[in-house]
Amino acid sequence: MGQVISFPKQKRHSHARLAATLKTLCTLVYLFGFFIVGPTLIVFGFAFAFSAQPVGALLCVGALLVDWAVTKAAYIRL
Repeated sequence: MGQVISFPKQKRHSHARLAATLKTLCTLVYLFGFFIVGPTLIVFGFAFAFSAQPVGALLCVGALLVDWAVTKAAYIRL
């Protein structure tokens, strides 16, 4: 007679673990966007504006608006 082999069942991620991962991701996005990307874009925007490069300044303003929206969405999730 042969032995019965039972294969381990795939573990499903619990809701709490997924929620904790999402919260960690939102925290990292918020911190990165608010403290690193935002101030950098502001500094570069002013630098481009004062060096007579309006296209670069407008791109920085556009990127700052995108950063603001993503950071706000991450903050709301927290």
